[in-house]
Amino acid sequence: MKVKITLEKLLVTDNGDPSHEPNGELYYSFKVNGAELASREKNNPEDVKDGATVQLGKIKELDVSSTATINISGFVGDVDKGFNGDDEFDDFSLDLNTSNNWKQGSNTVHLVDGRLNVTLYYKVEAEGETTGESLNTPKKTASLTLVSFLDNDFYKLIQNAAINYGACFEGYDKSVLMKKTYNTSPKPTIHSRDTSKKAFLDLMRDLADDGYSIDLFICSHGTKECITLDDGQEISNADINSLGTGKYAGGKFPLRMAYQVNCHASTLNNNFISIGAKAVMGRKEINFYPNQITKFVNHWNEGDRFDQALNESDTASSRTVMQLLIVADSKVKKFSPRCPLVENVLNKNDGAEAYFTKYWLSKSEYNSSASGKDNMNDSSKQVIAGDPGLRKADRPSW
Repeated sequence: MKVKITLEKLLVTDNGDPSHEPNGELYYSFKVNGAELASREKNNPEDVKDGATVQLGKIKELDVSSTATINISGFVGDVDKGFNGDDEFDDFSLDLNTSNNWKQGSNTVHLVDGRLNVTLYYKVEAEGETTGESLNTPKKTASLTLVSFLDNDFYKLIQNAAINYGACFEGYDKSVLMKKTYNTSPKPTIHSRDTSKKAFLDLMRDLADDGYSIDLFICSHGTKECITLDDGQEISNADINSLGTGKYAGGKFPLRMAYQVNCHASTLNNNFISIGAKAVMGRKEINFYPNQITKFVNHWNEGDRFDQALNESDTASSRTVMQLLIVADSKVKKFSPRCPLVENVLNKNDGAEAYFTKYWLSKSEYNSSASGKDNMNDSSKQVIAGDPGLRKADRPSW
């Protein structure tokens, strides 16, 4: 079969420059199966203004088998010219294969970091036999929402975030909520008060066995490569991998999407993808903005692409709410040195570093040259794996 990939253009919503002037800042590279198709070197960047369109017009045609996978990857960066010393930079990687029907048609990828906001437009055309082995295409959809927090600083932060779990039930043939108590409307199809690891793995497997594709919402604490539950148990990367065994081996577990509130969730992204997830998001390190899940789910329910719903949820107001909670928390916590009288932990000062490295971030995770607010934003960066163009209306195959 033949697959034709056209990289059409870049829409520059924000060029990453606080002055919004063309300073020759934009550089990028896009590859198909590791071979470069379009690029602009960092030492010779593109002069762009906000709202500009960079025409690419690059085409790649491939002869592949129906069981092949084609990878498209790339990045966009903004050359920093002295504001904070760091380039805004975002990258992506996605696969085309029979399970997503080669993503035929017009597609977009959002690349966002700090002020930088760029959208790649690309088109895929396929000719010939586009299906390989017999695939499973679930006709029913289910959501599973796991809410399991330890009684710690993160738990208190999330409690103040006023998350609307009911939005996670909307529009599914079956909805499952795992939470110790829940007395709010709307009600899920199933409310499990058992939030143990075994219950989670059993419910995930039961939904898959019953013919559902699953959207997973994890609202829990986490550390690197594991989800920490309120009973002290941990769902490890190995536990996630265990879902992709038996008849679900080879990436056939019907997990359509996973949204993770847990800290360090990005370290689990590849595990979810390997068992079959089509798209997954996890935070880079500590997630200071757990409240963003509600707006994400609302946009997901409205039909937005996965990456677009994530982008729409990451608002200044949602960040400000949690930043003010952090300031309030710092007022009652002990750390030394304290912040200067006219400043707080959101500013760049020794007190901010002392507070964050004592209660939230490790010393290696904290950037001393940045403000407390910038450290919160960087730590909470949304890391996407899989298909950023996935929508709730999609019915993928495994």
